[in-house]
Amino acid sequence: MDKTSEDVNSSYMVPGLLRGLSLLGLFGKDRPAMRLTDIAKELKLSRATVFRTVYTLEHEGYLVRLKDSNYYSLGPRVLTLGFDYLHSQELVEVARPILDGLRDTTGASTHMALIDDFDVLYIYRAASHQRLSSNRHVGSRLPAHVSSIGRAILAELPESVVAEKYAGYDLRVENYTEPATFDELKECLRVERERGYIAGSFVSGISSVAVAIRDSEGNVVAGINVSDYESIPCMKDIHGKLKDKVLAAASEISRRLGHTSSL
Repeated sequence: MDKTSEDVNSSYMVPGLLRGLSLLGLFGKDRPAMRLTDIAKELKLSRATVFRTVYTLEHEGYLVRLKDSNYYSLGPRVLTLGFDYLHSQELVEVARPILDGLRDTTGASTHMALIDDFDVLYIYRAASHQRLSSNRHVGSRLPAHVSSIGRAILAELPESVVAEKYAGYDLRVENYTEPATFDELKECLRVERERGYIAGSFVSGISSVAVAIRDSEGNVVAGINVSDYESIPCMKDIHGKLKDKVLAAASEISRRLGHTSSL
């Protein structure tokens, strides 16, 4: 259904972003490359405005200027966005029945998330059937180092990669007391790496158990958890039966993605 003027409040729109999205939308199979003058004509904008928009998109990798010409085409950053989206959809389709089953057997909410820069991005949630359940919805984010799934993923990365990633990064997060320094994070990851899973309370009243997911090449691509209110019965045994169920679910998802323990 088309959006009407009643559906959209124009005061919330960002004009520059709209121009950029409209500009990228001009390119396609039948029109893989365009000149500034062509773009300005199509969008009915001044050449100066188009130049600034194209310059910004080129700088960020969404457009590239073809060698020895005045033509521009879509850049690799656009392709990356598409691949990341498709990849996340593949993960969800594989994990969905397993996470739904884990939710049903535990009675608590289950989630899947992946690392996006310094955050974890939630891409699936099977909400508990209980009256109360966690509120981590699809699309929500948390700093990776203070989330159970984020720590499960970080713990599987080489120490040198984590050190390079967080060099000079301010780890302090409001409402979270630790880890607030890289040394604290390093120690947390050491303990969790040896244990083989993440378990604990990252927010008052909420318990979590998280494990990383690997693909066919052995790369860590995401993480899953059971996370819900401590009052739910299964959350009282996070280091026992609940941990075993999360590990088994993570192993099955990884297996379906092509991972084998021999890798």
